[in-house]
Amino acid sequence: MTARMRIGLLASALGGGGGMGRYTRELILALGQEQAVEMTVVIAPEARGTLESIDVPNVNDIITVGGRSQIDRALWERYRLGLILEKRSVDVIHGTKHLLPRTKLPTVLTVHDVLAITWPQQYAFVKRALLPRYFRASLRAASVLLAVSEATAKRLAQVDGSFRSKTMVAQNGVSVELTSASPLLPIDKPVGRFALVVGDLSPRKNVSLLIDIWDRVASATDGLQLVAVGPDGWRSAQTRDRLEKLAERGHAMWAHRVGDQQLRWYYEHATVVLAPAIEEGFGLPVAEALALGAPVIASNDEALVEVARGGAVHIPADDPTAWIEAIVSAAGRSVPRLPQPSLPTWREHATRTVDAYRRAIGG
Repeated sequence: MTARMRIGLLASALGGGGGMGRYTRELILALGQEQAVEMTVVIAPEARGTLESIDVPNVNDIITVGGRSQIDRALWERYRLGLILEKRSVDVIHGTKHLLPRTKLPTVLTVHDVLAITWPQQYAFVKRALLPRYFRASLRAASVLLAVSEATAKRLAQVDGSFRSKTMVAQNGVSVELTSASPLLPIDKPVGRFALVVGDLSPRKNVSLLIDIWDRVASATDGLQLVAVGPDGWRSAQTRDRLEKLAERGHAMWAHRVGDQQLRWYYEHATVVLAPAIEEGFGLPVAEALALGAPVIASNDEALVEVARGGAVHIPADDPTAWIEAIVSAAGRSVPRLPQPSLPTWREHATRTVDAYRRAIGG
């Protein structure tokens, strides 16, 4: 019997909200079904209960991240974790979010996007000052870069052409936990028909465009509401304030954080799901919406076009008139809700990830 590869998996986002929390949980669950690996999982102290609750059989060790603040923890991962994992005799280290520890071991770095380099102004000052430098260093040091989309792989090569030869692609999957959840009516459900946008309120998500146009959309659609589901995010105060004012006029609702059962209800009852992001690394809400049969209007960002696989209407992110016309059109017709069977799965993602481990170890 071939010995299992021992993976040091950096999973500090486990238990958090948003796309990174979802990604980390789904990755651990999917790798838990891979017979070729066993995992030493690095988590935040507050995530131990989450990891134990998902009961993955091939997790044989748990390390909790040192430091209190986000910056402290990032520096601990960068400068201290490598030696700890070397002493635990792991074969390869997998960084799942921006950073790799300094180490002599082979490494795999998942790249969700390159926004820390191309759009650092979205972050607070300290993170804006430190993250791009450490991210670039981790990209250069990685044995294998694992991009979550072909669009992200292309952007990596634009950052540095030398990255192309060591980049693999493993598309994110659609959450099994979401698609198997029983829909649950939210306590504060929308009144009447609604359009749904899922994700945070940071500038690149472009929710501000929807707020700009929504009074006109509501007027043309007999009161279609805008429902936003997700956290506030970096530099979102202005967008959050405007969304709350739109809600005061009866045209919007901010659901903030919801569980899988409520999220499925929103997807299945939305008149249309909107994804107006200026730039994405993958676009998980588009994949989730299509998997649950919801009509989707998305920007023409390369990653969103890729993940939709022809199942969405695409519009430039900076064309408000086109967005109004498309939303009004979607609200005025009945669209059949058919699942999209060709969407990627987390098992496929895990298999591709294991291939990346083998490539890193094999040199």
